[in-house]
This record gives sequence, structure tokens and C-alpha cells, in this order.
Amino acid sequence: MNLVQRQELEEHRSKTIEAAAPPTPADERLAARLRGDDDEHQPARLDVRWLANGKVDIRTTSWVGVARFSRLEVHVLPKLVGGELRVLRMLEYALGVRMLRRLPDDATLTAQGRDLLDLVCLLLTEETQALLRDGLLRDYREADDTLPVLRGRLRHRDHYLRRFGRLDRLDCHFDEYDSDTPDNQLLAAGIDAARRHAKNRDVRFGAVRLGGLLQEACEPPTADADWYEGTIRYTRRNAAYRPAHELAKLLLRQLAFDDLFNSSGDGVTAFMINMNTVFERFVLRLVTEAFAESKTIQVSPHTRLKTVIRNDDTGHTHTTIDPDLIIEHRPTGVRVPLDVKYKLYNDKKLAAGDIYQTFLYAFALGRGELHRAGIIFPATSIISGPTLSVRQLDGPTSARIAVLGLDIPQILDDLDLQYRRRSDLLATTRAAVEQLAGMGNSRHPTTV
Repeated sequence: MNLVQRQELEEHRSKTIEAAAPPTPADERLAARLRGDDDEHQPARLDVRWLANGKVDIRTTSWVGVARFSRLEVHVLPKLVGGELRVLRMLEYALGVRMLRRLPDDATLTAQGRDLLDLVCLLLTEETQALLRDGLLRDYREADDTLPVLRGRLRHRDHYLRRFGRLDRLDCHFDEYDSDTPDNQLLAAGIDAARRHAKNRDVRFGAVRLGGLLQEACEPPTADADWYEGTIRYTRRNAAYRPAHELAKLLLRQLAFDDLFNSSGDGVTAFMINMNTVFERFVLRLVTEAFAESKTIQVSPHTRLKTVIRNDDTGHTHTTIDPDLIIEHRPTGVRVPLDVKYKLYNDKKLAAGDIYQTFLYAFALGRGELHRAGIIFPATSIISGPTLSVRQLDGPTSARIAVLGLDIPQILDDLDLQYRRRSDLLATTRAAVEQLAGMGNSRHPTTV
């Protein structure tokens, strides 16, 4: 009997267990891929090592999801947000797309037997099925073909070089009106990945059925999500495709295996989501929306500053800085940079590297005698502080860092209630960030 071990760990945890069986070559390749051994610029997602004494050492990072080896499944669960479905809820809000809208009513209970990969595959199949039911989009595309009659225009050079003197076969360039478009090709690539890697039988069967229908409509030229990202532009005509497209791109980007079209059937794969990226995008969307109607404060996400650090000898820019957020008070021109950190700073000290980085932002962007900056981190209740300051040995305070912990579970609860509490949520978020930046009137931020 081929029993598969299942191990559940939270982020940034380690555990050593007895190995059910030695690793296969596919296991070793996947483990190396997850550790980032093949790319020094690729961060480690999960560290799984089979030891000589018959044990397996597992160390998790801030990446959550599932890694499926031949005889071992490692499920990395989020510490804070309350489950894998809530991770997708954070991502849904960060992207501004309602990806969970077609989830069945009993999905929360059903999802207890599914991992994050199966949930994404389920959501993708539901969205794709709705699009197929309404009818796939068709559009014009340029095509070249050899035809018995002229269609479009004749490719004179090709016809002269290949079929000089023949009139029964003509090299034509024309516009084809069909469903073989990037919009549908991305669906087909995502559904094909779901078909190959979903573990749940019902989800996999649904992906097989949808894949057959999409195969008749289009042929994906690539499984590269970035290609589709740069090719597809959304208008009112294809706006309904966005939820399915975001799910397909998420699936194609986060699957970690050697060959997307590997048909060996060994079931060795991984689907991991970086919580650092999810939390950062979630906070950027929340703060930007909170100040969207403000007439005095402007929010600028990810402003790259190239002229802050220079080489005095050459006069060239030495490096760039990229604060996650810049809060600017328009009447006075005061700018306060904010850094978003996915770290549980409610029960530990600020890391020295984060302190140095944030103080650099404060000095680079501040004006006047006192420079300010802030750090936003996740928490289970509103946390204000500590406040750190830098002062000269024989002078006044020159820079100050304030810290704010956002109550992420409560924010997600408010967002889950059909946005009935959105105005209150945005108002309290705005007050908390204003206080963090030193631009608020109240002494303490209200509960978020």
C-alpha cells in the first residue's frame, strides 16, 4: 500500500520526522527547486531534506501552500490569517477581483479536506465553466495559410519563392475571426495545469471536461503567465474574464516543478504562495483605498528614488531605494515613508535590518529638523508602538520611527461581510495610518 505521510506546519517552523520511504529522483529535484538550489536569486520556499538516518528534516518559511512528494505531503499553514481560504481572500482584495464569488456555499466545510492547490483549481474551474456557459469571446487575429483561393492579400514574396508559376495554391495573409485568442488561451493553459495537478477527483474531472471544450476553441502558445500579463488588455468586452485570468496566472506562477507539461503521473509538485507579497499588496490596496477621497493626503505606492545615494567620485547613482508607501501631506509637502513587513512584531523586537532601512527612508524623504518613517506589520489586534528615535550624541532627536500593527483577522471579517463595514473599516484605517505618519489629531489610533 502506497501510504502518503501528511505533515502540517505553520510558517517559520521546523520538524524532523521518520521518512516513509527514501526519496525518488523526482522528490530530490522538487526539494532542490523549493530550496532555490538551482537559482541563487530564487528565495527558499520550503526546505525538505532526507537525512542519512532515515529521517526527514522540514523547515518552513513565509511561503504557504502544499508540497507533494511521492510519499510525503507538506502543508504550510498561515499563522495569522486563519486558513488557506483566507489567504485567497487577502489576495482577492489585493487584486481587486472577486475570485471567490462562485465558491459553493458549503465550500468552507468541504475545503477542510482540500489543500490550497485544490482550492485554486476549484475556483478556476468554476469561473471557466461560467465563461463557457455564457459563450467564449471571439476576435480577429492575423493568420497566414496556403489556400486554393485568394483570401485577404497574397504574400507575393513567399509565393514567388515557394510556388512560382502555380495558381492552385496561394500563400495568403488574412484576418481570422475565431476564439483562438490570448483571453481563451490563458484559460486553456490554466485548466490544463489544474487537470494535471489537482488531487481532488471531482476538481480534476471538471478540469478534464473543461479542457476538452477549450482544446476545440484555442491552442495556448505558452504557459508563461507573464506573457499573458503583457499581452491581454482589459476592456468592457473582456472584463468578465479577469477573475478566471487571475486564478490561472496564480496557478501557473506558483506551481513549482521541472516541466509544466510533464506527463509522468508521479504526482510530485508544489504550489506555494509568498505571504510577504500577499500581505504587502493587501496593505497597499487597503491604505490606498482609505485615502482615495482625501484632499490633504496623497498615497504613493512603490516610488523608486534613484538620486538619493550617489557616488561622489563619478556623480552617478549608487543604488535606488523603494519605499512601499509614501504618505504626503499636500498643504505642507511633508512626506513620510512607510514600510510593510510581514513579521509578527507584536511579540519580538524590530529586526536591526528593518530599523536601518526605515531610518534611511526617513532621512532620504524627510524635511525639516525631525524626519519620520513608519512600519506596518500584521497582528491579531491593533498595536501602536514602539516608537524609536535617532538623536545625535550632543543634539536633539533627528529621526523617529513609529510602528503600527493592523488587526488582519478583523479586517478580513469586515471584508467578508459583503463590504457592509467598508466605510467604517476605511475610516479607522485612515485614522491609524495618519497617526502612524504623525499627521493625525488623535493621540491613539482607533481599532482597525
